[in-house]
Amino acid sequence: AQANRTPAWLTEDDFWMIKEIYSLRYLRQKLTGIKWHVDHIIPLQGELVSGLHVIDNLQVIPAAENLIKNNKYEIDHGNQVR
Repeated sequence: AQANRTPAWLTEDDFWMIKEIYSLRYLRQKLTGIKWHVDHIIPLQGELVSGLHVIDNLQVIPAAENLIKNNKYEIDHGNQVR
């Protein structure tokens, strides 16, 4: 899904930033001793919408939180996408 949702218009800088997000996940895991995931804020294969594999759609969150999220797209009361 990730390869299919990575736009052709991404630049080398975009790919560098994506790589940095994955490096941050690794660093957080190493420093805290807990598992962290790189999460797609808008899931790549969501039921309502499908997001892209781009820097603005990525966040580093604890693995337990990501497993609870499980490809869901939610809007909280502050109009923030979760």
